[in-house]
Amino acid sequence: MGRFPFDLTASELHARSEAVLAEAADGLRSLEASGARPTVESLLEPLDRVLARVQNLSVHGSLLFGVHPDAEVRAAGREVSEAAERFLNQYRLNGALYAALGRLDLSGADAPTAFAVRKMRREMRRAGAETDAETRTRLLTVSNSIDRTSNQFMENLAHFERSIEVDGPEALRGLPTDFLATHPPDARGRVRVTTRYPDFRPVMAYCDDANVRRALLHEFMNRAHPENVPVLRELLALRAEFARTLGYPHYAAFALEDKMIGTPGAAHELLDRLRGLLWDPARRDLERYLERKRRDQPGATALDPWDGELFGSGYYDGKIRNEEFGVDARVLRDYLPYGRVRDGLLGLCRDLFGLSFTRAASAAVWHPSVEAYDVRQGDRPLGRCYFDLVPREGKFTHAACFAVREGVAGIQYPQASLVCNFLDPNVAPEEARMEWRDVVTFFHEFGHLLHALLSGQPRWRYNGQAQVEWDFIEAPSQLFEEWARDPATLATFARNPDTGAGIPTDLLERLRGAEALGRPSRLLRQVALSAISLDYYEHDPPGVDPAVSYRSEWDRYYPWRFPDDYHPESSFGHLTGYSAFYYTYVWSVVIARDLLSPFLEKGTLTDPGVAARYASEILAPGSSRPAAELIRAYLGRDFTFDAFDRWSRETPSTTPGRGSV
Repeated sequence: MGRFPFDLTASELHARSEAVLAEAADGLRSLEASGARPTVESLLEPLDRVLARVQNLSVHGSLLFGVHPDAEVRAAGREVSEAAERFLNQYRLNGALYAALGRLDLSGADAPTAFAVRKMRREMRRAGAETDAETRTRLLTVSNSIDRTSNQFMENLAHFERSIEVDGPEALRGLPTDFLATHPPDARGRVRVTTRYPDFRPVMAYCDDANVRRALLHEFMNRAHPENVPVLRELLALRAEFARTLGYPHYAAFALEDKMIGTPGAAHELLDRLRGLLWDPARRDLERYLERKRRDQPGATALDPWDGELFGSGYYDGKIRNEEFGVDARVLRDYLPYGRVRDGLLGLCRDLFGLSFTRAASAAVWHPSVEAYDVRQGDRPLGRCYFDLVPREGKFTHAACFAVREGVAGIQYPQASLVCNFLDPNVAPEEARMEWRDVVTFFHEFGHLLHALLSGQPRWRYNGQAQVEWDFIEAPSQLFEEWARDPATLATFARNPDTGAGIPTDLLERLRGAEALGRPSRLLRQVALSAISLDYYEHDPPGVDPAVSYRSEWDRYYPWRFPDDYHPESSFGHLTGYSAFYYTYVWSVVIARDLLSPFLEKGTLTDPGVAARYASEILAPGSSRPAAELIRAYLGRDFTFDAFDRWSRETPSTTPGRGSV
């Protein structure tokens, strides 16, 4: 890891980061003072290297902030990341370098180089490089405050974990035996259950006691509340000021300008189209769950949030999958120990893309539970990846792929880490059972990691994966989920280590048939969250009550309401990074369904020719050209909604066809 191994103390981290930033500042001053004619060699290459070093400092600090077990180092990581971002914010306002990039002689440059320079100039213009000195000073202050406030929101979310206590194992009736074994009662006969995913998801899916589900969901929906209320208000106000200072009507207009979709109006058209497509099927999903609830509670008049799927599998949709389709998610867990899932995933990448993953047992890591792998494609090194999948105090609470180092050709290989919270910390990781939905999420995040590795040797950092349009960045990961749903793929690794038995073929077929159950309501939830994020950033913050705005958009886009004492806006972490464009998830699903078409036309998800073409046309180019051009090269046409429309209208079936993979 060069100057930044993971075992640095907080003071060592600060000292080394200050040295990097001082060197980078000297580098920029040297470029500003140069009287040479701006060329690729005299300007672009040294500038790109300076920015790459600072960006790597930023991502290193962000990683430590999200994962390091030592609170002082986490705090130092945040401070280092913010210092690096302050440097980059100031660079983007550098009028001399902006002008020099504009004079750059690109007559002999290739297309990726020209595209990288256009993006660099656009980034600087959108930061305020063309404004006057007084305005630039204010924009810099606001940009730095946005970074600080976003980090505070996420720190609160990681810090303010919640839990409930229940009266012994009887209150957890319905939970799998492996869950009960790792949650014994204390001396008082009480069992503590937290809002961490390895606790939350099984309880919401299997616990027969509705009062337990209700109590835990209440805590989950109030994470970081009320602590994040003033933080969110400040973030909305800062971003609104930033956008207005640059002449935009609101932050959403600024945020969507450089995305595939282009404008908030186009995003609203997307969301309204999806609402029209999904609303009635989603209502039918919820009515079906209510009908099943009435078998247990004949007088029930409504489906409560703790009754159906909201975040992962729910109680009554699980009952229907079990009773009508023969899919018991608790049985699925028996066949999904983490070690076999991981090995199956790595084997799939070997077969699809010719990748090999070698355990780097001697590699330095930030926690003993973290795994490191060196990745090659044939004889060619690609980089290194890490898996950090066990929850712990102070760790990032969701699931994401974190950059560890950005790759640059001839300088360094890319490194990335999956930071998730799938595995019960009370069980040896190799044997920890995974929820099937968590397996899908594992594949999703691994799709990001593949993208980072396969695109990780660009000449310029602005051609790397990190610079891909943010409303395309989720398409490869959405697509890679499909292998977790594919019976042929699951059959290669799903095996019960206690009995040695592989997952039954008929169970795989039933699983595939039941997968469409709840799909419209799951998609519509994403549409509702997309509308919320867009609405937050389209209005003047003094007139926005985050709680009221959240409920208003939710009620417009989803068929049932939250209880009044829920405050999910306080834990909506995507409001920091994704800001107004959470819609990227549903937009990317539309694209991913079309990207899947060539595989389905072959009748298999493991056709090596299609996989190679997908890797070379979609993943490997990174951001060497616009995403729409990558899609066109792979499909031979622009993407359409047709595949998504068909998929979203599928109904659950006990005899699924090939198209329901």
